[in-house]
Amino acid sequence: MPDDILGELVEAIRARQGFRIRAMDMSEFPLTMDIFLLASAETRVQARAIADSVTDRARSLDMRLHHKEGYEEGSWILLDFSELVVHIFLPDTREYYNLEMLWNDAPFEDFPDDAGRTGDLPPG
Repeated sequence: MPDDILGELVEAIRARQGFRIRAMDMSEFPLTMDIFLLASAETRVQARAIADSVTDRARSLDMRLHHKEGYEEGSWILLDFSELVVHIFLPDTREYYNLEMLWNDAPFEDFPDDAGRTGDLPPG
């Protein structure tokens, strides 16, 4: 996936104040996608706003949304664009499922938000 497309989706997350943004390269694993893009939101409303922003930006880039899960509930929203899957979490849900630890051998890139937060889990 070209970096400019990933950058556009990161900006769509930032536009709705998403934080702890991390892209994980999943291309070396026997999965159907190449990239996980993870982000956190403070509230369910914000998580849905981030999902809408990403979906709109992806549509403008001619990316097709194949599947969406968790939108109504809002604590973990999954947006499947085939080669790239976006995960938007509430902080407690992200910490509980901890995809970063599950796939800790995947190369990753963090994208700091306006407050300087990265994809790392907070200490604790």
